[in-house]
Formats: sequence, C-alpha cells, structure tokens
Amino acid sequence: MTAKKKKEKKGINIPYRLWYALTVGFLVIPVIVFAAGYLRWYIGIPVAVMFAGFSVYTVFDCTKPAAGKTALAVNTSDFVIPLKYLIGFALFAVFLSWFSGVGEFIYSLQDHAIRRATLTDLVSYKWPVIYDYSTQTNPEVIEIIGKTSGKTAFIYYYTYWLPAALAGKLFGRTAADVFLMLWNATGIFLTLLGMTKINGRACVTQPIFYMFFGGLDVIPTIIHSAIPYPFWTSIEGYVPNMAYYCNMSELANVFHQCVPSFLLAVLLMISVNTRTFGLTCGVLFAYSPFGVFGLLPIVFTAIFRKDMRQDAKGTLKDLFTPVNIISAVVLIVMYGSFYMANAGVIGNNGFTWMYYDSFGLFVVCYLCFLIIEVLPVSAILFKRYRKNAFYICAVLTLTLIPTYMMSWVNDFAMRASMPARFIMCIFLAGLFRELYDEDAKIQAAKKKRSGKEIAGLVFTILTMILMLFPGFVNAYLIAGSEATGEFDRKEMVGSFGNINNAYDSDTEYAAVINKQFYTDNYNDTFFYKYLAKK
Repeated sequence: MTAKKKKEKKGINIPYRLWYALTVGFLVIPVIVFAAGYLRWYIGIPVAVMFAGFSVYTVFDCTKPAAGKTALAVNTSDFVIPLKYLIGFALFAVFLSWFSGVGEFIYSLQDHAIRRATLTDLVSYKWPVIYDYSTQTNPEVIEIIGKTSGKTAFIYYYTYWLPAALAGKLFGRTAADVFLMLWNATGIFLTLLGMTKINGRACVTQPIFYMFFGGLDVIPTIIHSAIPYPFWTSIEGYVPNMAYYCNMSELANVFHQCVPSFLLAVLLMISVNTRTFGLTCGVLFAYSPFGVFGLLPIVFTAIFRKDMRQDAKGTLKDLFTPVNIISAVVLIVMYGSFYMANAGVIGNNGFTWMYYDSFGLFVVCYLCFLIIEVLPVSAILFKRYRKNAFYICAVLTLTLIPTYMMSWVNDFAMRASMPARFIMCIFLAGLFRELYDEDAKIQAAKKKRSGKEIAGLVFTILTMILMLFPGFVNAYLIAGSEATGEFDRKEMVGSFGNINNAYDSDTEYAAVINKQFYTDNYNDTFFYKYLAKK
C-alpha cells in the first residue's frame, strides 16, 4: 500500500447507521413536536409515539438490503473523513447558517422579516397560534386587513421552527434564535457528510458548491445591463413566471425548505431499501409542500434504479410496508388538512403558458430559461453521469418543472426544483474535485492533452465558475450591508398579531400576511374541527 493510500485511510470513522439515525432524527423530531404540540392529546401523543417508533425501526432497517438483494458494501460502509474536513465541515455549517441570516445575528434579506415574526409568534403564543384582530395597532395595517375584531389562525409550513420555538418557550427568545441557527447548521453538516459518501471522499468543493451553486444568470444580467428589456426583474428573475434560485438565495430566504430538501436528496441517493420511504421522504410534506412534487421523481428513481431493482413481488413487498403506508397516510391527513385550511393562498395555478400573452412568447422564454439554468450543468456532467439514473431524473425533472405554475410568483418552480438541482450540485462538486485531485493530476501528466481537450477543460472550468455568480452576489449583498451598517428589515413585521409596518419599498407585508398566513373561518375546517387542540 502506498503512503498516499495509507494516509487516505486515516480519519474519523462515522458509521453509516449513525449518520442515518442523526438524519432521520433531524427530519422527524420537528414533526413529533408538531403532533404533540398542535393536536389534541388523544391524537397527538399516539401520533408522536408512532413517529418515534417508526424512526427507530427505520434506523435499524437502514443497512438491510431490498428484498431478494444483497446490500452493496459501498452503500452501507462507514464514512471515513479526515479530522480536518470533519472540523471544517462543522465550522462551515455553523458559519453558513449564521451568514445566511438564520436567527438574524447578521444583516438578513427581506424574507427574514417574515421568518423572524414566525419564530416570535411560535415562542410567544399558545399552540395552535390564533390571533385576535383587535390587537393590531398600526392604522395602515388595519386599513389593509379591513378588520378590527374576530380571530384568525396562523397557517404556514413552519414545522422547521418548532424545536427552536420550544427552546424559546423554556429558555427565552435568545435561546430560540441560537437553537434555530445551530439546528439549521446541523442539517447542513449532515448533508455535507452525505455528499462525502456519494462522491467517495471529503473535498473542499462540497461546501463551496453547497453554498454557491446556481445557473448562468450572469448572461441575462449582462444582456440587461447592455440592452434593458422589460421581462428582467432581478438576477434570477429574467423571464416571467419561471425561476430557479441559487443555493445561497434559497439558504438566505427559505432555509426551512431547502435544508431538508437537500438532505433528503442525499438520503435517497444512498439508501439501500425502500421499506421506510413513506416516512423518510413523506416528511418533506411538513417542510415544503411544493418540494414534495420535485422529490417524487427522485423517489421513483431510487425505487427502480439498477442496484435496487427487484421482481414485481419484491418491489411491492418493500413498498407496501406498515411504515410506508401508515406514515404517508398520517402525514397527508395531518399536514394536508392543516394546509388546506388556507387553500386560497395558492393563487394562480395551471400550465405556465396560460400566463403568457402568446404561446410563442412562452416557448422563447422557456428555451432561454433551459439554456441558462439546465443545459450548462447537464452538459458538463453528461460524459461522466449520462448513465446515472439520478442524473437522468434530475435533468428531466428540471426540464419539465417550469411548464407548470402555482402561486403568483410560481413558488412551485422555485421549490419543486430544489431536490433535483441539489443532485446536480453534488455531482458537480465531485467532478470539480478531480481537477485538483492528486491522482487525477498524475494521470493527466501521463497523458498529453490535445488542444481541443484543453480548450474544453478551460470552457468547463469557466462555466462552473460563472455558475457561482448569483450566489456570490447574494453573499456580497449580505456581507456588504453588514459592513456598511445598512438598515436591516428583520423587525419590519415584528409579530403577525401586531404588524409593525404595513409595507416598505419592496414588500407589502400586511397584504402578504393577510393573504398567505391568516385563516378566518378556521373552526369550520377539518383540521381545527377534528384534530387541533382547542
């Protein structure tokens, strides 16, 4: 064995089952808190105990192969990570969680006015959270809402905040902020460990791409700078009704959706059986309802990929397990009825071309969107991963998602794309690693590259660097605003029960909250009539 190989074997040994247990715990604990805190005791306690029991079973079953199969050693072997990378990943996870504004310890983007109010009310109000319109004191807010009496329920996918809110109820608001930031960092750290498993070894490109991966949005930005056109609204909003956001933008705005989505994409890629997918994948419904649509194709890919493929009897046996069926049904009923209490929030929905002035204009915008967001990374990864089932699934999913629209700004496209985009991010991080990997350099030195190959390599590297552009812009905005003391809007809302400001230059807070978070006739809905605490 060479000195290099001996060196590679040194590191911290992380059992596959331990990683799986921590991942399942991270994903399921908030759901258990929701069941125990929001449902009537005779429903919530049995549901919480059931999810806890299923989680334990999932951990013990995670290394067992699919029916009739032998688990591949590489799938369930332990993680061996050099100590410097393990420490580096942990520090990076905490930094990124802090830097992206979770807990609002640094300048945060405008969505955090809503995010901070969410945690504030989950800490200060009794669960389920119910507001009285009479507590609103801002005249502008009252005029927009149009009510001064009566009650309304707080409906939103805020399960991710519940452990931190529980800590806040016990130890105070600062504790809630710190807990949320560290909880979010835990999800990032677990994802980086999973990326190491997929790519074969730890590397510095994994945290870099986790933070900055995006599309070639620099191209429409340059075009708009030279020749302004009416469709352009932002770096990542250059065509109407379609948008894929870079990782940094997602982390700084919808961390409660993207961190679980990213982690679940990793879990699916390294799972060896499907007997508990109803729990481990269905749990995304608690965090990102639109994200579930993007996860489903990846679930089907995981079920039918070559190393998991069985005869029909074996496949059905593993799919129709008590854990899968009961978990899926309970999650759908519990969260489905909760979200449907405010079903009107979805707004516009239908095929995207219905919201264009002409079908021809839609085709042009759609093709431009694919060229910017999907084609570059697909082309870079094609040679290496063209036969990889997850690569094929991600490309097809990202191509089809923009053709459908839900909500006024098409949140469906933004959130449903997260799992597939992260798969591409994982592969890209692994591919880029090889450009500086010592073995790859040795092989490259032995083989003289042609001029065409060198040009292709330079083009690939340049393209990957340019794909980091939107992420760097977001990071620059946060860091620059913090350094210059820019006004932070995190307290613009304060509480949904008494909104501080009706609006600012960019966001109509009161109107958005009234439309998306309030549900007046909640007592007539299934969730509040039969499931929720009184």
